[in-house]
Formats: sequence, structure tokens, C-alpha cells
Amino acid sequence: MIAAIILTVIASLVYLSRNPTINEIIQRLEAIPYDIRLKLGIPIKIKEEPPIIIIDIDETSLKKEGRWPWSRKKLASLIQKLSDNHTALIMLDIVQSEKEINPASKLKQALKKLDKPIPDWIHAIQKKMDADSYMADALADKEVVLGFPFHPQFAIQTGKLHQSSIKTDTRKINALTILNMRGFTGNLREFTEKSSSSGFINITSEADGVVRRAPLVVNYNNQVYPSLALETARLYLLEDSVKLHTATIGDIKTVTHLSLGGLKIPTDAQGRILIPYLGKQHHFKYISASNLLHSDNIFPELENAIAIIGTSAIALADLRSTPVQAEFPGVEIQANILHSLLHPETIAYSPDWTAGATIVILVLLCILMIFVYPRLQPLSLLIFGTILLFLTFNLNYWLWSALKISFPVVIPLLLIMAISSIYVIYDLLKENKDRRLIHDMFGQYVPLEHINLLLDDPKQITMEGEKREMTVLFSDIRNFTSLSEPLTTRQLKTFLNQYLTPITKIIFKYQGTIDKYVGDMVMAFWGAPLKNPRHATQAVQAALEIQHQISKMQNRFRQIGIAQIAAGIGIHTGEMNVGDMGSDYRRSYTVLGDAVNLGSRLESLTKYYGVKILLSENTKDQCPDIAFRYIDFVRVKGKQDAIRIYEAIALKADLTKEQHKLLKKHEESFKHYLSGNWQTAYQMFAALYNMTDEPLYQLYLERISQLQKTPPENWDGIFTHEKK
Repeated sequence: MIAAIILTVIASLVYLSRNPTINEIIQRLEAIPYDIRLKLGIPIKIKEEPPIIIIDIDETSLKKEGRWPWSRKKLASLIQKLSDNHTALIMLDIVQSEKEINPASKLKQALKKLDKPIPDWIHAIQKKMDADSYMADALADKEVVLGFPFHPQFAIQTGKLHQSSIKTDTRKINALTILNMRGFTGNLREFTEKSSSSGFINITSEADGVVRRAPLVVNYNNQVYPSLALETARLYLLEDSVKLHTATIGDIKTVTHLSLGGLKIPTDAQGRILIPYLGKQHHFKYISASNLLHSDNIFPELENAIAIIGTSAIALADLRSTPVQAEFPGVEIQANILHSLLHPETIAYSPDWTAGATIVILVLLCILMIFVYPRLQPLSLLIFGTILLFLTFNLNYWLWSALKISFPVVIPLLLIMAISSIYVIYDLLKENKDRRLIHDMFGQYVPLEHINLLLDDPKQITMEGEKREMTVLFSDIRNFTSLSEPLTTRQLKTFLNQYLTPITKIIFKYQGTIDKYVGDMVMAFWGAPLKNPRHATQAVQAALEIQHQISKMQNRFRQIGIAQIAAGIGIHTGEMNVGDMGSDYRRSYTVLGDAVNLGSRLESLTKYYGVKILLSENTKDQCPDIAFRYIDFVRVKGKQDAIRIYEAIALKADLTKEQHKLLKKHEESFKHYLSGNWQTAYQMFAALYNMTDEPLYQLYLERISQLQKTPPENWDGIFTHEKK
């Protein structure tokens, strides 16, 4: 969580930073989603009013009319053709800054060098052959806007500029944050004087060489000048001026927007707009300049249209890299800008509250991730993070496409990826730590299958105390102290290893958990750390197999000096507390509770009754596939409630006919015993004792004899044990 908060603070500081290097990096990163948004949104239908037509000096025109530059007469004829087609306005994306050589003047100079007289007819045709005059005359009575470039570094001035149509709400022009220019290359003076107006054609690329923004105003010589597209839009709308609105921040003036009649054109602080490209090349209508020059037909699409004269020819090098296309004609960029100025609702902009809103978004994203991520596994976290990235980008795209609000998206996306990565790495490290912890804690106490399940889903484990129904098993070798006294330390160690290893293997086989070894005593439980609905059955099955295994190991034990061993097993099912318990110095995963103590008491009673496996009625009731025989109805020391106890014999499917007969006689004997028919019970137990020689029946013969001597007042079959 702390790391997420720190990352959010860093992201906010980076976003608000004014460091040029950081800003350039962010700008380059923002360009990627910006370009994606543009490509996803195109093509966009062009507004029909007014029609914007590109008169293209294309490859075909150059082939037919000859290499560039063309004679001004040809350009004048092109302008006249547009006028004849009732074009509303003509926009020249071509600079006419140098005079065209007059052939008559050139001939006169040649004759002077040769000391030849100059005929009068040359003087007569000189004016008629002046293409510049022809061009100026063509401009005189038509609505034509000329384009020219400003120079940000070179202080040169050629040609002439029109009077600026920009009006500002401040006199501190040099305090404006708009671009400052040092020089210009204007059109010929006579062209400027005869044309309707002019505007600069500067469109600069960003650091990656892609054109995304266009300046609408620049500062030159303490005067604000409009761009070619802005001035064309002003003339088309018949407005006298464009109003520039500013805001004061300290000692500087930032541009907020432009007003053109009733239109509000949003800009950034430098008076630039994000160019709303409507589509790839040829999205606007193109007419080849050559076709227009040589056609006698009327072009109905030109009526009341704005015609932009420019070039898409590769040789004329006016192709620019844009987000929508690698090589895009500069003249069509001007068409996109002009279209957006006449329809400002298409221009995406960044509101004044963008910075504050972005910080709020970063904080909200941080809070969301801090709240959600700790509850997720690494895979779920990756999926959620991916969805969050997708939703953040789509929200940003919706703001762009529906509301035309340009929000930064890279910083939020980077924050999501950074915090997601930290949580994924943390979860993976934690998972690895948990796996080691699980393996260290349970590796020696639970079967391998349990370990794998726990590693796959550590959430199944609760290390805190938890109460649940489980089954506990205690196994202890009878008379172990006397058996071990003659053994050396090495022999004792060998014996315990040979005894405990197969028993542990059996417990693991039946999905049990080893709680502890205390000398020869083994304590195990079923139902934790993984829940197991068959905990009682598997505990009894393990007990039966342990007894069978002990019988098989007798020969091995004789080899190390132990003649015969027998083990008693006590099993009880009930509610127990299970968890990681102990002190700050030593802890273990164990079970506690009265049910556990009862299991231990039952193991102790196996010696008293002379049986191998003794279990409670709770355990018996959950083992329908196992055969049992009734042993007693007892109240153990320290308990008020009496319980019925049983001995596990075998799986019902494995019982022999002889065992069936003995079990039936056993049940009949105890029916008489529990009903108080002492004489009949005594006779039947005596018969069973003669058949089996089991200590259990001898015990009951002695007990019945005592009961017959001193019959109880209210016989309930309960026998109370005074010893543990």
C-alpha cells in the first residue's frame, strides 16, 4: 500500500513537472495513445457547409504543364477558372515571394550587351509579357488569401505583410506565451496589395517528426498574426477581426481561446489546436489543377466552395508525417485545420481543470487498486489490472470522441501498470514465501497430496485458531518403557525409525496429519489443514492398517532384541480447535480440546479392555462400511457424560464367516448384559472366552460376578473409570 501511495505521489509530481526533459518524455509517450485515438475515430464525415475543395498541383499536372514553378500567368488562369466557377474563396498554400523573369526584359538586356538597338515593339510587348502584373490583375477583383512562412530564427524580411486582423485583450504582446518569430518571407508587394488578405503557413512537427498541432497565432514584431486557415475562415464568415482571449498567470499571458464571430475556438496556452484529422489522404475532394485549367466544363462542386490551391506531388516535398498517415499532403492538413475552425465543435481541447482532474483520477485509481488488489491472486490481479487499463483508455477515448476533451492518459496507464506490477511481484514473492512456509510447516506432517493442494490454494489454510469437527488418533506401544530398557541408544533409535516410518506412511496414505511424536506415541488428526468429509472413515482405516503393519514387523523387531510389541489405538470424532499454537519461541500446528483429550483416554483404555483399536460412538456412526463390536458404555475420568465405545474389526466387505458368527454372539451377549440378565450374559461371555481367549470377555465375567454380588439400584450399563 505504501509503495502504491508513493508511486501515485511520484506520478502526480511528474505530471505537474516543468522540467523540459520530463515534459518531452511525457509528450512522446502521450503521442502513442493520441495517435491510437485518432486512428480509431477516422474516417469522420465532413461538414457539407462550406464545401472545401483542394485544387491539386499533382503529378499529372506537372507532367502536362511542365516543371514547377509554373508561370504566374498559369496560376492567374487557375485563379480565374476558380472565379468563373463561382468559388466563394481561394486559399493559396503556395508562396509567391520572387519576381518572375519577363522574357521581353531579358531580350532587352541581351541586346544591350550586344550594342544592338532595341526595337519599339519590344517596349510595346514588355508589359503584356509581365506575368507578375498578370497575376496581380487576377488577384485584384477576387477573394484570395495568400500564404507565407514566418521564420523563428532568421531575421530576414522579404515581401510585404497584410495588416493583422487579430485583436487582443492585452497590450503586453511580448508577455504572451505564443510562438515568437524573427522574420518572414512574404509574397510580392503587388500580390499582397491586390489580394484580400494573407496568413502564415507554419506547421511544425513534434519531437518525433509527426504533425499533431497547428499554431493559429504567432507574435512578430510585437504584433499577433493569424494563420492561413484562420484568416481564410475569418474572410469566409465576413468577420472584421479575430479576438484573442488571454489569462494572466504571474508575469505571463496565456491564450485561452479565440473568438471568430459567434464561434469560440479553444486553444492551448500557446494558441495552438490539436488538428482534428477527419481521415487519410483524399478524404477531402481533390480536383487536379491541370484538369481545371484545360476543361471548358463547369465544376458544380466549386460553387460557393472554398478552394485551396496546393500540391500533393512528391517532387514538391510538401508531404508531412501525421498520426493518420505517414505521408500526408500539407495542403490537406490546411483543409483539416480550416474545416475545424469553421466547425470548432470538432476540436479537442484540454480544459483549465485538466491538471486537477488528472490528479484526482490518479488518487482514485490508487485507492481502488489499494482496496481491490490485496484481495486478488496474481492471475486475477493481472486480469483486473488489464481490465482497469482497458477501462481507463476507453474512458479517455470517450471523453475525446464524445465531449472533445483531451485528457492525458499515459500517466494514469503507467500508474496502473506500476502499481499492478508491484502487487503482482509482491503476491508472487508472498506466494513463494507461503509455499515455503506451508512446506516447512506441513511437509513432515501431512501427505504429499495435501502439500500440493495447499500450495495450489494457500487460502484453504487458516493459521489462526478455528473450531471444526475432526477426528483424532492416538497410538502408543504398550509397556514401551520395559521393552526399551535393555536396548542401546542406537538400537532404540533403529527401532523407533523402523516403527514410526511405516506408521507415518499409512497415516499419510489415508490423508492424515501428524500432530506429534512423543517417544513411541503418535498423535494424528484428520480434517485439517484441508477439510475432509471422510475424516472418521479414513482415520479408522489407517488404524486397521497400522495394526496389520505392526503384525508384519514382528520378525524385524526380534532381530534388534524385541520379542513382541503391541500398540493400542484410540480414536474420537468431535469438535476441536485447530491452528498454529504455541509461544513466541516455539509454535506448532496442532489440535486442542476435550475431544482430543477423549481420544487420548480411549487409547489408554485399550490396555484395560485388551483390545487394539478403541473408538467413540461419534466415530463409529460416520463409518458405515466398517464392522465394529460394542465394548462398553463408560464415563471416563474427568467427564460427566458417558459414551459408548467400540472396537474396529475390519471392513465389512472383508469379514469372514467366522467373524460374522462371533460378532453376532458378541452382540447377543451384550444385549443380555445391558438388560441386566446377568446369568445369561455370564454364560454367553464364558462361551466366547473359551472360543477366543480374549481378555475382554474375562473382564466382563469378573464384572458380572461383582454385579451379581452387589446389584446396582438403577442399572444403566454405565461403567465409570476412576483412572486415566
